[in-house]
Amino acid sequence: MEVIHKINDINFGVANEFSSKYLTPIIQNLLFKVKNEWDDYNEVYHCCNLIEKVRNNKDMNIDFHVMMKGEKYLGIALINKGIIDYKIFFKEPIPIHENNNNVLIFNYFHVSEEGRGNGQIWFRDIIMPYYKSKNFKTIYVKSSHQKVFSLYSRLGTEIGEYTSSSDNQLFLRKGKIFEITL
Repeated sequence: MEVIHKINDINFGVANEFSSKYLTPIIQNLLFKVKNEWDDYNEVYHCCNLIEKVRNNKDMNIDFHVMMKGEKYLGIALINKGIIDYKIFFKEPIPIHENNNNVLIFNYFHVSEEGRGNGQIWFRDIIMPYYKSKNFKTIYVKSSHQKVFSLYSRLGTEIGEYTSSSDNQLFLRKGKIFEITL
C-alpha cells in the first residue's frame, strides 16, 4: 500500500492488490446493522463478489483506498477503472459520454465509527485530486446510503435513481447515481 496523504495520525493509502484486512470497516458496519438496524443486505458478501468480478475481467482494474490509524483500518473505498463493463455496476444503462479510459466507478465507501468526520475530506480532497492528477475526467458513484447523497450532490450531478431488494427480498433499498467531474 502506498500512503498518498496524511492528516494528523491518519494515513490515507491506495493499493492495487486486495487484502482481506481492507474489509474491516465494511465488516464493522455489518456488525452494527446486526445489532441495530438490520436491513437484510450483506455488504461484505456483495463487495467480495464485486471484487472478484472485476479481478476476473482482464480489461478492468480496481484500486483499494484505505484510511488507517496505526495498524487499524478505519475506511475503505473502491475505485474501478479500465475498460469498464458497466453492467457489473448498473442494472439500467446510465448516460456516459466520456471515453472509457477517462471514467472511474466509485463504490463501497465505508468509514468506521472511529474514522467518522473524515469521509468528505478523504473523497473530495484526497481521492478526487489523486485521480485528476492521473488525467481521469469523471467519477460515477452509485449509492444507497442516504446520508452521503448531499455530499455527492454538492460535488456533482444526480443522473439516476434505482431500487434494489435486500438479500432475502424483505426490504427495498433506494439509491441514486451521481456523475462527478474531476
